Amino acid sequence: MAEHARPPERLLDLLVTPACRDFLQAWLRWRGGAVAPRRDQLALDDIARHLRWLSVLEIRSAEEQRFRLVGTAINATRGRELTGVNLKDLSRPEDWPRRSSINLALAGWPCGLYFRVLFEYSLGPPVPSEYVCLPVFAADDASPRQLFTMREPIEDITLRLPQLDPVYNQVGDDNRFVDLGSGVPDAAMLPLPLPPLTL
Repeated sequence: MAEHARPPERLLDLLVTPACRDFLQAWLRWRGGAVAPRRDQLALDDIARHLRWLSVLEIRSAEEQRFRLVGTAINATRGRELTGVNLKDLSRPEDWPRRSSINLALAGWPCGLYFRVLFEYSLGPPVPSEYVCLPVFAADDASPRQLFTMREPIEDITLRLPQLDPVYNQVGDDNRFVDLGSGVPDAAMLPLPLPPLTL
């Protein structure tokens, strides 16, 4: 008997942090029947208690992908203000080509991305942070698209700061594209070709 393919996993079923779960559910409301919401459809009050873990990356080109907003909790863990910084400057040279290509695909396809990053802190064992990255269209089609990313550690790291090695953004683990309704790019773009998630 032939094996039946397993149904795709749902993103919501994987999420464990309140920030990422609430962000996903808010983003789904904002987009309505569209593949992604426009900036003027966002109601950030819906996720007000999590904004300290939100970042907004504007995708201008393969070389310019600049943070337009970085939440206060992220800046605190990194020990610096990251708003206005080009993501390329936070990426190791060997990581940038893949990272840039993935971000272009997320904004252009469009699709989402789920991953985790294991961070080390000055006290205690490493703690993973959960990430959900979802596209947001500009109010007009001529303006760059943005990637809204919510992250949150799965444990309270307040007393463990600062984060060690805060200079570069690490490559995450378990990277998986999220199908928003228009398919996903080739999973070979990812560090490991893991199957996509659905909403």
